Amino acid sequence: MIITTTNSLEGHKIVNYLGVVTGEAILGANIFRDMFAAVRDIGGGR
Repeated sequence: MIITTTNSLEGHKIVNYLGVVTGEAILGANIFRDMFAAVRDIGGGR
């Protein structure tokens, strides 16, 4: 299977268009820990 984002591929016949592929990512799962880590970076210490 060849996957491409172009409308044509030299030397190959496009048989089927599958549509847009989407994905999701979870960001900020530990938002409080990340906030306090940023404060520690600015102020120093453990």
